[in-house]
Amino acid sequence: MKIGFVCNGNSFKSIIGERFGNEFNDGTFEIYSAGTKPAEKLNEAGKKIMESKGYSMDGYFPEDMDTLPKKLDVLVKMGCNIDCPIYMADKVVNFGLEDVDDKEECIELIKMKVKGLFETLKRGKKGESATSC
Repeated sequence: MKIGFVCNGNSFKSIIGERFGNEFNDGTFEIYSAGTKPAEKLNEAGKKIMESKGYSMDGYFPEDMDTLPKKLDVLVKMGCNIDCPIYMADKVVNFGLEDVDDKEECIELIKMKVKGLFETLKRGKKGESATSC
């Protein structure tokens, strides 16, 4: 199952989603992230917070939407007040983080939301009946 996390710059919210996606993945998912206008580098404050919590950000860097697979099972909008280009995705989920300014709080919310998404998707996969997150 292919999951893509997207936002504007792919320097903070979506790339943190990708990082947690990789952290909590048991091999069930292929995890990606991208931005509509990718930044030149990771958000420094976010990177420091993640690394202070033991999550290395080595190997993570902002990428363009063109790097996503052409077909996703789940497209996760981080809540960055953007209109994502139309992608072939079976499901679109909005994490709704547009009003969360505190980076540490935002990271904790992303962590919880990624875990919840994975649990929902795994339940749906087993029962093939879950249609929304």
